[in-house]
Amino acid sequence: MKTNLSSNWWSFTLSGIIAILYAFLAFYNPEGMLTKIIGFFGIIVLIIGIAMLIGVISNIRNKQPYGAELTWTILTIAIGGILTFYTKEAVSIFVIIVGIWAILMGIVQVYIMTRIEPENKSRNSFLINGIISIVFGIILFFNPFTSASFLLIITGILALFMGIFLIVLSFKIKNFAKELEV
Repeated sequence: MKTNLSSNWWSFTLSGIIAILYAFLAFYNPEGMLTKIIGFFGIIVLIIGIAMLIGVISNIRNKQPYGAELTWTILTIAIGGILTFYTKEAVSIFVIIVGIWAILMGIVQVYIMTRIEPENKSRNSFLINGIISIVFGIILFFNPFTSASFLLIITGILALFMGIFLIVLSFKIKNFAKELEV
């Protein structure tokens, strides 16, 4: 008896190949790939904004309330435009915001650590997490685009391992399906 999973083993192979291709692109040119990914994401956000605009125009024609939708539409189109046409700057700003957030979270964790009783074992984990968050935030804050490119390389490493895993899994599923047929 053939199951849905065993008849679609090839989809795991295809997913693995795509993950490995992503990994090699991330290794080969991380900064270029980062700008392409953000640029494509910006185009998608622009398309969503245009679709939202069509909905707002429909609401205006049908004399429906449209104020909130118009505000979100304008914001979506603006974000899409910034991501599409000012990709490198948008990535830098986003990474700086994440860096500031990490620094603030680290400070909060260190503060919480000072309020925990000394015999509590979670005190050390708050201190370690706080210091790591602060260092991570400082690194992101002072070199945002390179940091984002490095994070893309890390995702490439993960994609490489996941791609290999998916391909191996697909052949195991295929072989298991053949065993079931016999």
